[in-house]
Amino acid sequence: MDYATAWFYFSAFLLGMYLAFDGFDLGIGTLLAFVKDQRDRDVLINTIAPVWDGNEVWFITWGAGIFAMWPALYATLFSTFYLAVWLLAFLFIFRAVGFEFRNRNKALWDKLFALVSALIPLVIGVIVGNLIMGIPIDANGFHGSLLTLFRPYPLIVGLFVLFAVTWHGANWGVYKTTGKLQEELRGYAFKFWVLTVVFLLLTVIGMKIWAPLRFERALSTVGLGLTLIILVAGLLDGYLIKKGVEKLAFYISWLAFPLVVFLVYYSMYPNWIISTTDPNFKLSIHALAASPLTLQAVLGVSVILAVIIMAYTLYVYRAFGGKVESTEGYY
Repeated sequence: MDYATAWFYFSAFLLGMYLAFDGFDLGIGTLLAFVKDQRDRDVLINTIAPVWDGNEVWFITWGAGIFAMWPALYATLFSTFYLAVWLLAFLFIFRAVGFEFRNRNKALWDKLFALVSALIPLVIGVIVGNLIMGIPIDANGFHGSLLTLFRPYPLIVGLFVLFAVTWHGANWGVYKTTGKLQEELRGYAFKFWVLTVVFLLLTVIGMKIWAPLRFERALSTVGLGLTLIILVAGLLDGYLIKKGVEKLAFYISWLAFPLVVFLVYYSMYPNWIISTTDPNFKLSIHALAASPLTLQAVLGVSVILAVIIMAYTLYVYRAFGGKVESTEGYY
């Protein structure tokens, strides 16, 4: 395996870790729109308060890796998804502000926090959907606007990511709470699990229709194997939710994210970007990569940093383990 390919799949690992860890944070935020009792919303915030900012380190590391290893891709993505990237940055900033300001007017800030928490995975999914489907780009640049990015297939992928993180967040809430709130979240976990499965199927069907090149690669032995594992894990999680096996249900939804990200990356290899207007225009991971020496030198350091981040993350989760029942905390 060459270093560009190694970095390609390492970036899949980083993005998968981000969605697995910060995904349930975003899901909890989204669920604030459905939980009516103010005390219950305070408890939900307390389940993620010690870990939410640390979870975002994975996303920062992923973005830094893209910038360092594929600077030309970074430039292309920013010019193509300029407004979408700035919208995403604004949402992340506003989300952090929401944690600090919600004690001033909880009813208002919980609604805003829920909205922002829902928009972040939706926008991430739309960007990923465009990368899967391809974009109207050629040697002269991008031929479209912000609205071009919100085509049917990217929106399907965006809704899939939104429903998936909300299902994941509900699983986390069931795992961390007790009593009436836990039962309420168990109901939401099953509902959003159903929506996640439906939109996963729509995403696969849409790939066949709108992204046949990606779909063809996904039909390989590795792609079909991953798809089967994801479907079996998803169906098992629905069973576990109904049976009340809360810990294993959360672990399965956690594992689903890196598996799905790896499948998406595998279907895209070796082209980061394909054109919907010029079939001969493709931007491969090798053509856009930094020098071999840079790829080699930074990979080792990044793997070590990833191990440190994982160790710190596991320590924090262990330190703040157990059920959350108190409304007193960081809010």
